[in-house]
Amino acid sequence: MNRSDDLSLPAAHRAWTKRLLGPINETAWNELSWELFARQFARIPAYKRLALGRGTTPKTFQSWKDIPAVPQQLFKRTRLFSHPAARPGVVYETSGTTTGRPGRQYLLDAEVYRAVSVEGAHRAGLFNGGPELFFLMPPPREAPHSSLSAMFGFWQKALRQTGHRFQVRKGNLDLASFRKTLAEAIKRGRPLGLCGTAFSFVHVLEAWTGLPPLRLPRGSWVLETGGFKGRSREIAKADLYRQIARLFSVPDHAIWNEYGMSELSSQAYARGTAGLHQTPPWARVLVCDPVTGRETAVGRRGLVRWIDLANVDSVLAVQTLDLAERTRDGFRLIGRMARTEPRGCSLGAEDLLTGAASGH
Repeated sequence: MNRSDDLSLPAAHRAWTKRLLGPINETAWNELSWELFARQFARIPAYKRLALGRGTTPKTFQSWKDIPAVPQQLFKRTRLFSHPAARPGVVYETSGTTTGRPGRQYLLDAEVYRAVSVEGAHRAGLFNGGPELFFLMPPPREAPHSSLSAMFGFWQKALRQTGHRFQVRKGNLDLASFRKTLAEAIKRGRPLGLCGTAFSFVHVLEAWTGLPPLRLPRGSWVLETGGFKGRSREIAKADLYRQIARLFSVPDHAIWNEYGMSELSSQAYARGTAGLHQTPPWARVLVCDPVTGRETAVGRRGLVRWIDLANVDSVLAVQTLDLAERTRDGFRLIGRMARTEPRGCSLGAEDLLTGAASGH
């Protein structure tokens, strides 16, 4: 794709996706990140203000690690959309917010997200053996602003699976029906994949206390996506995985964590209690010191910063409040930082909103 191409055009979206899913060496990564940064710098006033405040522009760009990251909280405060003349076709919202205002990502359409979420799961190995999937989530038509329901719907279509895969209907998880469905699927002997938030599995574990374990067929797996925000009931990851392993008779390495968010288009995956998260080639994570904003040394802890080349319609760099340990081969997710905003950010949400309102 030429740099002059308009990413608001479907053909340009498809061309960008093709580049993301192809081979990406270090030179290609820097080129892609520069192109996307330059577009978003020119089209999103709040992001331009942040970049100028950090002293980074497309002309001074040296490395993808220099790309300014927008505080995740800003998605709750203003519209970060790189196509000012177009109308968003899809809006995904965060859930479990305690502020009363969800974070929102605005997309022209869901095609880039569909492609990378399916390919990311495929490359992680989740589709190996063609597992029969079940989702402890409402279907996309009942949750049109849930990026997680959308992703699971894309997985279902990619594997050409029909039937009632989504177990939450009209806000209700019918656990008796779900157990019957699983028992019938187990008899077929095909590997199963059970997907849901951590809290949904806690709900299942509590409801089925005292019932016999369900032995899933060989090659089956369970995927939890985190998701205790705003919940009073939370258990440690090691305890959760131990109980899941016992209930479904699966080994620890067959329990996966998907780490993503509504503000992103890509996901990172880890397997097992002590597993490291890995990103797909089109996304990278920096673990950064919350005071200096610089990348930490291997073995040290910091805040997760995403650079997601699939975020074509919003901003490619997102600074989270998630704590992680940097490792040589990925990162180890730890939890959530209590502080509301990293001290190392020279511009906070209020500063960016002021700039956006003034047009600077």
